[in-house]
Amino acid sequence: MKKLLLITILLFTTISFGQQNYNNSAAINKNQSIETIFSLSAYPNPLTIKTRINFISSKNQNIEFTVKNLLGKTVYFEKIDASSGNNSIIFNRNNLTPGMYIYSLQTETEIISKRLVIK
Repeated sequence: MKKLLLITILLFTTISFGQQNYNNSAAINKNQSIETIFSLSAYPNPLTIKTRINFISSKNQNIEFTVKNLLGKTVYFEKIDASSGNNSIIFNRNNLTPGMYIYSLQTETEIISKRLVIK
């Protein structure tokens, strides 16, 4: 009977502690995650020579456009002045070898990443 009581107390305190942490983290995330980039895509993908990165920005802002290989090494970096509305970036393959890469757009509040394949 003592074991059952102990298990019940431990379970109750664990559940109430977990709910308290969940509620606090939800309040923090609401204030921190402000999405400003939407509809990120690359066409054509896979690419052979160049591709166009399209996205919608909810405001005028500075964006860092990065392409990384699968080891995480940055192989391309460019700062972009995005305007409110539709935007596009032309990315030329240059001397990158065929394979999979990750391209990212980073603002003050978010980072959005997607895959890019070079044939």
